[in-house]
Amino acid sequence: MKNIFLICLVLSLLSCGDDDVLTQNTNLEQYLEMNADRSPADLIACAGGKENGLFNIALEPTSVFFYPIAGASDFRYFETTNVADSLDFSKYIEKELVAEPIFNGYLWKFNNLDFEGERMGVVTYITPGNLHTCTPIRLKTNVKPTEVNPSLAMVDVNGINPIFQWEDGLIDDTVIYFQIISDSEGNLISGTYTYERKFTFYELDNVVLNITDPKANTVLEPNTEYGFTLMAVSEDNWVNLFSEFNFTTE
Repeated sequence: MKNIFLICLVLSLLSCGDDDVLTQNTNLEQYLEMNADRSPADLIACAGGKENGLFNIALEPTSVFFYPIAGASDFRYFETTNVADSLDFSKYIEKELVAEPIFNGYLWKFNNLDFEGERMGVVTYITPGNLHTCTPIRLKTNVKPTEVNPSLAMVDVNGINPIFQWEDGLIDDTVIYFQIISDSEGNLISGTYTYERKFTFYELDNVVLNITDPKANTVLEPNTEYGFTLMAVSEDNWVNLFSEFNFTTE
């Protein structure tokens, strides 16, 4: 009887070990197959590195930013160490990274660990009936570190409809610009994308993508301080330039 108990105990431990290995090494292809009953959907994500404290967070080797739509849960991050495997989802292994909210949870970021060379990353989350994945992000922390330069962006306050303009930085392969207006408590008021290097609050003539909450009050108060954040993003979703500053309406 004692021998049978020991055999069962060993088998149980071995089984637990196998489960742990599978969990720790789950790849993106397997994860997609596990969620085959969910409809595929997109999500918006990008990454920046060596950013010297984006959003007043301590220095992080690489930050992976993403926008969770209403009802999103189960945030996950998968990564491959070989850029050549960017379209082979079996090579993307899930990493246990810390995810934290920014702009009071309107956006989120994964804090990645230090690495050498370049990598590719994919963020996923689920909503009822859907599995969302982003376009693979090329992590260029060590070859094209994000430039932090507030002086490249400027504002013409213009009452309560400020006009923002900016210049490209040292990296010249930006294809789209992400602008955020936030209040003094860090709440996101508007989030917009343009191909042009300008944005007027809250005019949408040149906006190509808008993640502003449709229920948000997109009217600024006079004589009030706000924050402006700019990310210049490459075609492979790398943040080339980061610029942020505060301004006060008239």
